[in-house]
Amino acid sequence: MPKVRTGCRTCKQRRVKCDEGKPSCLNCTRAGRQCEGYPIAMEAQGKALQRPEPLDIRVYSLPFKVPGSQADRQLLHFYCVEAAGSLSSFSDPTLWTTLILQRSHHQHVIRNALVTLAGLYREYLQGGTSIRPSGSQVAMQRIAKCHRQLRLYLRSPDASVETPLICSILFYAFETLVGDASSAIQHLNNGLKLLRQTQARSQNSSDDIYSHLAAIFSRLDVQASAFDDLRVPILTLVSPEEISGLVDIVPDTISSLCEAEAALTKLQNWMMHHIIAYISHKNKPIEELPQGLVHERFVLYQQYERLLDALTNLVASLPADMMQRALLLRVQALMYHAILLENIPRHTSRSPSDPSSGYSTPLSSPHDSFQSALIDTQRFLSSLSAPDTPRHFTLSSQLVAILYFLCIKTTDPQSQQTALSLLQHSHLPARDGLWEAQKVISIVQALLGRLRSEPEGLSRLEDAGEDVFNGEIRGMDEVYREITARSVELVGEVR
Repeated sequence: MPKVRTGCRTCKQRRVKCDEGKPSCLNCTRAGRQCEGYPIAMEAQGKALQRPEPLDIRVYSLPFKVPGSQADRQLLHFYCVEAAGSLSSFSDPTLWTTLILQRSHHQHVIRNALVTLAGLYREYLQGGTSIRPSGSQVAMQRIAKCHRQLRLYLRSPDASVETPLICSILFYAFETLVGDASSAIQHLNNGLKLLRQTQARSQNSSDDIYSHLAAIFSRLDVQASAFDDLRVPILTLVSPEEISGLVDIVPDTISSLCEAEAALTKLQNWMMHHIIAYISHKNKPIEELPQGLVHERFVLYQQYERLLDALTNLVASLPADMMQRALLLRVQALMYHAILLENIPRHTSRSPSDPSSGYSTPLSSPHDSFQSALIDTQRFLSSLSAPDTPRHFTLSSQLVAILYFLCIKTTDPQSQQTALSLLQHSHLPARDGLWEAQKVISIVQALLGRLRSEPEGLSRLEDAGEDVFNGEIRGMDEVYREITARSVELVGEVR
């Protein structure tokens, strides 16, 4: 067998002659393999002759010995130092940095999916926050292989529920990186249905990973329904007693960010169920609203007020290194609070506990919550220091979605412009799960153009785009395609 002293790392591992093409050798390209690049040439003294690429992996320090090839270990190390932090999205990183890695050591299906995710993420960064066409074929082959391995695993008599749940999350991340929102939601839905079945059978995993998986699934379920505004969340996180107001979702005091995040996720899940269920009553006067709707909406409002108060008290006691995560939670809570307030008629003063009496606490203004969310988003993005940024990809921070809703729902032109500028902020992720910042920017700019040409009286971008927010066109992706198509038609007519 010939000695391979030069060439790319992939050809050296395969012990074949490399043509040393750049950036990828032809051997790898023809075979559909990922070319792992070239080792750094060294002088006799051991000094590098060339500067390494920013995404080159130079040190391998995994917390345990990992089975597999050197290329797999390189990608797993890349996952540890680059991808895991972005995937945790400023939330508790334990699932991504510890638990999934531990499972990957013993379960090759998870390990190969994690290697594929790392390869896709590296390709995404190298392509300038997109998967380049040259890497698409390799990416699709790797993804297809992971699907085959999972199908084979599920035929095994000792297959566990844990492995397909983990793979559903990893497959969801695959598709969001590739930019296929439809496939991503399908993988998410499959995992959510499996999770719901597992919960119904009370066959919860005995270790810590189950609660972390349930938490990330719950957040992604909310994100998918915000992205596709007619998709009802698959999970139901609140009880009838909580909906009626007999039991509080938010405790009197919150002692940790994990507790605050869990309460916020429950409120978001409840609110998405509620708004979608009563979508036909949108913008109707209170006299035409069912009494149950009004009561539930006020109870939900009270819980958001409790959460915002509890977050304020919690933030005052937190150390500086936890402030970013706390600030992001408050931004999310403020945004959903503002959207809820939009759906409560302003002239009502009914109490949720006694519809015939006056409501004891004046309702907040949606404008105030929008403004507070905008200010906190500015603070959050400005707080990201150089070592942490740019965060090209996150999974569930909801930042892109929050700025999108700020742009289209606020009545203040200055707030619209500020939110649009933040969508172009260098620290904002280019993609947050299903949400792509550039598509959102295109939608907002097109609606701003419409608003300027509309007669006096319209102030919200949502009103300027009433024809595309009509219930028939569902979700951000469809809105983007519709607005883009109409803009092209308009340009053609002008010409």
